[in-house]
This record gives sequence, C-alpha cells and structure tokens, in this order.
Amino acid sequence: MAWFNADDKMHSHPKPRKAGLEAMGLWLVCGTYCTDYLTDGVVPAWYVDSWPKGKQLAQKLIKAGFWVDDEEGYRFLSWDEYQRTKKQVEIDKAKARERKAAWRQNRNGTEQEH
Repeated sequence: MAWFNADDKMHSHPKPRKAGLEAMGLWLVCGTYCTDYLTDGVVPAWYVDSWPKGKQLAQKLIKAGFWVDDEEGYRFLSWDEYQRTKKQVEIDKAKARERKAAWRQNRNGTEQEH
C-alpha cells in the first residue's frame, strides 16, 4: 500500500494560503489518486474535471506552484522528491512478497518437523 505524503508544515506555508482551502482539497484527493494508481504525479484532466470547479481550482494550484500543466492533464511538481515513485512502490511490493514467501516456507518447514 502506498501513502500520499503531505508536509506537516503546510498549515503555515504561504503556498497553500495562496491556493486556498478548496484547491488544497483538490490537491489532496488528486494526490491520493496518483498514489493509488501509481501515476507518478500525473493527474488526468478528466479526473480534475469531474470535481466541481475542478479546472478553476487546478489553475489556483498552478499559480500557487503545486502543479504544472501536462499533456494528460496536470502534474505535481517535485513528485519524486516527496512521494514514492511507481518503480519504488513496485520494488517494495516485490520485497514484501519475497519476505512473505520466505516466512511461509519457513513456517511450513517448522510445522512439518513437529
């Protein structure tokens, strides 16, 4: 499972104030969308458009320095600096599968000895 990270100092940073509370709500749900679907920070235009005032709010996020326009819609700035990339998530998932398989194999081997 991947998590969307938000800086614990956002409450006092001028960028969220500039964007506004409603735009920051869009930023949050789009961040969780990107994390869930492993888009590496690309937000599809259709997703933004599906929210009330989505295009307006996206422009506020661009003006505040959170996003840039992207050919697919919008892109979080510095995604890989603050969030795990698709590649990192997939590596972590593969390592977790290996750990679980080793644990199961060890557990099954131990049970057979008893």
